[in-house]
Amino acid sequence: MLVVLWHFNHGDVLSRTFTDLLRMELYLIRHGQSQNNARPEKLREEDPSLTEDGRRQADHLAEWIYHLRLTRLITSPFLRTLETTAHLCQRLDLIPEVRVDLHELGGCVAGPRIRALKGRPGMTRSQIEDRYPGIKVATDIDEQGWWRCKPYEAYPVARRRAARLLRRTRDEFGQSSERVAYVTHADIEVVFLEQFHDEPLECPWHTSVSRIVISPRETRLADYNLVEHLPAELMTR
Repeated sequence: MLVVLWHFNHGDVLSRTFTDLLRMELYLIRHGQSQNNARPEKLREEDPSLTEDGRRQADHLAEWIYHLRLTRLITSPFLRTLETTAHLCQRLDLIPEVRVDLHELGGCVAGPRIRALKGRPGMTRSQIEDRYPGIKVATDIDEQGWWRCKPYEAYPVARRRAARLLRRTRDEFGQSSERVAYVTHADIEVVFLEQFHDEPLECPWHTSVSRIVISPRETRLADYNLVEHLPAELMTR
């Protein structure tokens, strides 16, 4: 009886230790400054590229990011995130992946004000693949564009998308020790973090890095809005 009891307790300890080792790290990276960030709201476009400062921000992050030892790099389909990801790939031996659920709150829309916004198609599969050869594009992105001219995505819909993204992240990586980066956007990053983090969060800086720890036991925000890779003159909202 003593031997059986010891064996059970010993196995329980081993099980807990193994579970504790299953801890993935998720890094949320905001894109570099886009042309829209530097324009008046009435002059904004549906899918702007990076500014010169945005490219410099991405270059500084690329020089710093190798120490994270990333195993996966996944990006939003907007041009500004794709361009940021391309800069990061200069230092990472990874094939980036494009997924729709990482897009900014609202979707790909254009217009002079919220109530007059109209859906735009977004980049098509071939446009993304031609611009970034070798990139892995999700199967739900086709020649109709990743947004397919849908209307503006309201906040409640974005919250449901963020909850879905969190569930998928836990299901896909939560039982692993992967180190995954999502290159995404300020508003949806905050909405995503609200799914499990109760404290209010300020808008992240461009190319800031936030670290989330996900294990079978917990999901927690470990670091938020890190910008140690940026010189002071490149810290922009």
